Amino acid sequence: MTRTTATPRKRSRHVRIALLGAAAFSLAACREEDVPSAAFPTLEACMEAAAGPGTWVTEQSCEEGFGQALEAHVETAPRYDDEALCEAEHGTECVVDERAGGGGGSIFLPLMAGYLIGNMMGGRGVGAQPFYGRSSGGFATTGGTVLNSNRGAAALSPQAFRSGPVTRGAAPMTRATVARSGGFGAARTGSGLRGGFGG
Repeated sequence: MTRTTATPRKRSRHVRIALLGAAAFSLAACREEDVPSAAFPTLEACMEAAAGPGTWVTEQSCEEGFGQALEAHVETAPRYDDEALCEAEHGTECVVDERAGGGGGSIFLPLMAGYLIGNMMGGRGVGAQPFYGRSSGGFATTGGTVLNSNRGAAALSPQAFRSGPVTRGAAPMTRATVARSGGFGAARTGSGLRGGFGG
């Protein structure tokens, strides 16, 4: 009697382990492969790289990626209610958001420090995101990808090109909201993707 009750338990345990193994294998198979990616401080720097040997970057991908990054910049750039706060967060000049509707004070946003492009697989073309300087060093996209340098190449997950939240038309960040979140890029750094770009 003891044998009969022990055997089904062993079988059910093996079935559970097999199912867990199959589920893990399925999830791994669904995960997207890393894509060739590159960071550039300017469109001109990308075009120079495209003219050189041994790169996947082309003039067309440079222009297409730069256009995408500019569009994303208009929609998702970090916006602040104070110019000094903006400049402290990004270590760069900040400009007035000319597209912001009048309703009181000015809204300030940092200049793009460059853009990240990826050679997306499956015929999806180029993925791109603008990135900005961080007061803590390095650079970050609004989607949470953290870069060590504004120039270089690496293989990154397609998730590195996800968009940040739309900030156009939203309330700008204040000193209080920045203090609460830890500053630009800080809240996302733990879960963000890191690009190991060399200097």
